[in-house]
Amino acid sequence: MAPTAHASENSSYEATKSFTSVELTKVSPEESSTFISEVTPYVHKNDQGFLYVDSSIPNDTYIKYDVAQLEKSFEEINAKVENGIVTVNDDLSITPTFQTFAKKNFTSEYFWWGERGIYTNQQAVDATKAVNKAAIDVGFIGALTAWIPGFAGVTGLTSAYLFKLGNDMESKNKGKGLIIDVTWALTYTIESR
Repeated sequence: MAPTAHASENSSYEATKSFTSVELTKVSPEESSTFISEVTPYVHKNDQGFLYVDSSIPNDTYIKYDVAQLEKSFEEINAKVENGIVTVNDDLSITPTFQTFAKKNFTSEYFWWGERGIYTNQQAVDATKAVNKAAIDVGFIGALTAWIPGFAGVTGLTSAYLFKLGNDMESKNKGKGLIIDVTWALTYTIESR
């Protein structure tokens, strides 16, 4: 596994969240920008191209923004770097080195903080239908990885959350599509295109 620095080794951090039952959260673009900007000074790329969190990150920032989850996502990204699947750029964006076989029904952009999904109008309409279908029938939740960025491996989604997400997507798609950002903290923002 690729190396990462663990700020939690130098702090009294104890896991306060259980991600076996995840309740994703909608945040405003301003809130998302704030927690990304507060963590950004502590995110770096080493000489091998691996992402890590600087051990000098303040303990309160580490806990407030659940940076332990960010470090877990870095382990996954770093494993992909090590295997030549992705490259971490100098601006800390992430570029796939070749086309993956996983089918996504939207355009993806990857960053150290998470994933952005960019949808045309029709893709947004179809994604909203998929989310609403999953809200009614839990058996369809696994299929959401093709429709929503950052949902791979997420378990414990609730019907109430999915109905909320579907409503948010529908209200933001004004015939031109939408953009969804999903961060390491499993928060999302949706903006109209």
